[in-house]
Amino acid sequence: MPWDARWFAYQAQREQSDSLLSIVRTLDTAMNNTSVIILFEVAGKKILFPGDAQYENWMYALKQPGIPELLTDVNVYKVGHHGSLNATPKTLWTRFHRRGAVGKADRLMAFLSTRDGVHGHIKDGTEVPRQPLVDALQHDSTLFDTRTLSAAQPSLEQRIEF
Repeated sequence: MPWDARWFAYQAQREQSDSLLSIVRTLDTAMNNTSVIILFEVAGKKILFPGDAQYENWMYALKQPGIPELLTDVNVYKVGHHGSLNATPKTLWTRFHRRGAVGKADRLMAFLSTRDGVHGHIKDGTEVPRQPLVDALQHDSTLFDTRTLSAAQPSLEQRIEF
C-alpha cells in the first residue's frame, strides 16, 4: 500500500471497528437478561446451567408448573451471572435439597466462574460475586471457584460419578 494511503486505510479500519463495537454494545443492551436456563439430566444426575439468568428470569421460571419441583434435587449448579446480586434468588437456593454441611451424602456441587473487582462495589452491596452468596456456597455445597482453583485439584470428571 502506498505510504500516502496508509492513513486513509487506518481511519477506515478504525471506523469499521468502532461501528462493530457499537453494534455489539447495542445488542448486549437489548439482549441482556434473556438467558436460557438449561437443566440436563444425565444418568440420574441433574446439572443446572442458568447462564446469565437474573432475578426476573428466575421468577418467571419458578412460576411455571412443575419447574420448582424439578429443581429440588439438582446435583450440580453452575452459579449464574458470575455470582451477582440477583443471579441466585434465595427462593431458588433454598429449594436445593442437596445443600448441606461437609460430609452430607450426595452433597450439592456448585461452580462459580468469576473474578473479583470487575463489577459492583462492596460498600454498595453490589460486588460480584456477592460475598453472602459465596459464603452460602462454601458452607452448603462443594464449591469450585475459578478464583481459587488450582491444577492440583481433581478434575470435574473425577468428582462426578455417572
